[in-house]
Amino acid sequence: MKKLILNFQRISFIDPDFFALIIFISALSLLYFPVFLLLPLEITFILSTLLFLLWLIFTYFQFHLLKKIIGSLLLIIICMGYFHHQALDLYRLSSEIKLLPKKVNVEFQIIDILHQGNYQTAIIKTVLPNEKEYRRIYINWQQKERLNLGEVWRGELRLRAVSSRLNFGGFDRQKWLLAKGISAYANVKSAVKITQNLDWRQKRLQQALIQTKPLSAQGLLIALGFGERAWLKSDTWLVYQQTNTAHLIAISGLHISLAMLIVFWLARLFQFSLPTKWITPNFPLVIGALVAWIYAALAGFSIPTFRAIIALLVLIIFRLCRAYCTPWRALIRVIALLVIFDPFMLLSVSFWLSVGAVSCLILWYQLVPLRLIQWQGKSLEQSPLKYLRYILGLFHLQLGLFLLFTPLQLYFFHGFSITGLTANLISVPFFSLILIPLILFAVFTNGSFSSWYWANQLAEWITQSISWQSGNWVDISTKNSVIITALLALLYLMYLYWLYLQHQIKSKKSSLLLRKPSGLNFNREVLPSLLIIRNSMKASWILIIGCVIFYCDSLFSQPKWKLETLDVGQGLATLIVKNNRAILYDTGAAWRNGSMAELEIIPYLQRQGIQLDWLILSHDDNDHSGGAKAILKAYPNVNLMMPSWQNYGKTDRMFCQKGSQLKWQGLTFSVLSPPRPVQRANNPDSCILLVNDGINRVLLTGDADVGTENQILAELDQIDVLQVGHHGSKTSTSERFVNKIKPKIALISSGRWNAWGFPHHLVTERLTKVESDIYNTALLGQISLHFDNNIIKIYTARDDFSPWYQGIIGL
Repeated sequence: MKKLILNFQRISFIDPDFFALIIFISALSLLYFPVFLLLPLEITFILSTLLFLLWLIFTYFQFHLLKKIIGSLLLIIICMGYFHHQALDLYRLSSEIKLLPKKVNVEFQIIDILHQGNYQTAIIKTVLPNEKEYRRIYINWQQKERLNLGEVWRGELRLRAVSSRLNFGGFDRQKWLLAKGISAYANVKSAVKITQNLDWRQKRLQQALIQTKPLSAQGLLIALGFGERAWLKSDTWLVYQQTNTAHLIAISGLHISLAMLIVFWLARLFQFSLPTKWITPNFPLVIGALVAWIYAALAGFSIPTFRAIIALLVLIIFRLCRAYCTPWRALIRVIALLVIFDPFMLLSVSFWLSVGAVSCLILWYQLVPLRLIQWQGKSLEQSPLKYLRYILGLFHLQLGLFLLFTPLQLYFFHGFSITGLTANLISVPFFSLILIPLILFAVFTNGSFSSWYWANQLAEWITQSISWQSGNWVDISTKNSVIITALLALLYLMYLYWLYLQHQIKSKKSSLLLRKPSGLNFNREVLPSLLIIRNSMKASWILIIGCVIFYCDSLFSQPKWKLETLDVGQGLATLIVKNNRAILYDTGAAWRNGSMAELEIIPYLQRQGIQLDWLILSHDDNDHSGGAKAILKAYPNVNLMMPSWQNYGKTDRMFCQKGSQLKWQGLTFSVLSPPRPVQRANNPDSCILLVNDGINRVLLTGDADVGTENQILAELDQIDVLQVGHHGSKTSTSERFVNKIKPKIALISSGRWNAWGFPHHLVTERLTKVESDIYNTALLGQISLHFDNNIIKIYTARDDFSPWYQGIIGL
């Protein structure tokens, strides 16, 4: 503690690294603070004034340590006020949607196209009635006309506040929307185009779209040239996702740096033709930076591109000013600049992936530099392997990313590609050295010399070359991810200890080897510093201990069994989980090209490492059984129970029929309805199950109506947990039924702003009268009930202490 205080006393408040760290720490609060903890400008001003007065007092009385502590707090409060003000402003703007008419007729401009295909989605900029500031609105375009960037339309927007499904560990769409500054959602069914106001970039894009329209890899070419993925085919994107090469499609640091490097060397060559007095070392650097800026502008300064160009410009400024800065200090300064320009960047997964990748590379090149490796006592540049040094350098880089970046990838994507290393070794050189320069040449020369054609051929060849590896993606559960992370940290720790021993050997002159090294060996003269090694060892130990604590906590804090009501929008999907095995009751809805099973249920099972034993379908309506085929495809050996003869691709089934019982993992599932199987099960034919663990009783009713409830009423008494029938419709959960079973907990699975207004106020009033605790997925997201004998613990994905971006907007 004393050492920490002494170090703090040495801090200089004019140190840019200290300022950058304060900015970063303050910005991180945006990830964790709920709405009520965000600082408004008024509170920020009051707190800042009080802290400033305290700082003046401590300065006057020369209390140096207290002065620095208060000064640090003052800086943190000012920075937090800056970031929180922007978050509150966006939250306010989003919440005010409820005060506007549901339908408005306005002019709007298309500023980003997100998807073009069977459906179209885009981001527009407009000013809504009675408002003065522009909004960014996510639109679902329901017309046949194709959208183009820069177009100005007038049409009717059907507005609603931003919201999304929310399941534990799943994709948070509301967070994604707010990260893009989007404050509303709208459907557009009718609109008329007024004009097309294209800027320089949009004209180039339109031209490229026309020229590449007949080409098979158009989507990939447009993504690499302009950063627009709306035209990228889903199967192509899947290939790059499942081979860990998706980073090549985003215009980021690799692409921007490459464009600058190519122009840098061209400028150097051009200088040979100039008189000596005109040759300056900064000319190629400035020209390269200018081209990098143009490429970033071509990509619309998207988030990855903006990050890359800011980082590059910071490094160039350091170089031009002949200033020295360590890689870690440069990184923290760049991050500080980025969050000042766009605080919501912190909500983007791609931001953390970029920061993580750069951090991994810095660490890798500091601790495992390529010059550490020798061949027969000579460096690679001086050895017979010098002709392979570029290939070895690429392999060295990819190996570092594979070993260090894998834990981060497991955290965000819950899996990795076994052949990702080889896929990157194949694709990165061709993307970097040929494809991207060829695409840029095509963009700026209007496709001269058949450049688009050759770029298409190369893109197709690269995609096909790595596509055979796309089947090697492995889904990893959270627990297994923690184990893998701990093992990698342990491996790294062993390597660090070996480096430490090499330092010990080097320090003892008598132990230095005088004989000529043979074969592959290591150069002790370029070992990383002991400070870096020791700090890395501490970080590795912290990571290992953290993983062990997390794993043990998840292992010993498990309840006897769990009831998980997943958030699948307007539908139902309930999991009964015990000993990492589960029964799934209903599957949510499906549509033309997807289903809730693929979006939410299967990923959740994979994240949790749960093996599915049974699939039980309550009835055959789409919102309950739409994902059945997807589940049966993913789990072909699962047992199937259903009340009808409908075909979902599995003929081996058990019928849900009154009087039947299923014993599973110590739980008893008693079927109360229907009396017999039917050809197609409708709401009255729902498979009603009473789940009993000997202490607690749970009633699953599907969409059973009042008539069906009356038929089973005699067999029921008090119920602990009720899955409210038909999503809270007034055609179910009658007053007589509720008064008889008096559920302690009532679970409603519904979609927010659903067309039927579920749950009906009469149903919630009936449940409130019998003192039931009501939980609705539309507001709370996933609802998890943990059963431990007489204790039922309730957890929801969204609560009062959720971060501001997960809050309920427009309630």
